[in-house]
Amino acid sequence: MTQYRLEQNSGIQHGHMQWIMSGKSKTVTLSTVMMLANGFGMTVLEFLDDDMFLYENLEVEQ
Repeated sequence: MTQYRLEQNSGIQHGHMQWIMSGKSKTVTLSTVMMLANGFGMTVLEFLDDDMFLYENLEVEQ
């Protein structure tokens, strides 16, 4: 899926998607995650079902 198609499917604006994809956005809201999952045709649980989302693999600011 192209980034353009994901933007269209999810409803996320191009500028915001660019910030996410470039890594400039260090925080992503739950609503954005929900929109991304929907854009991929997945549930949030399916979207987050990956080792990269395990706590020990995340860079969490304390």
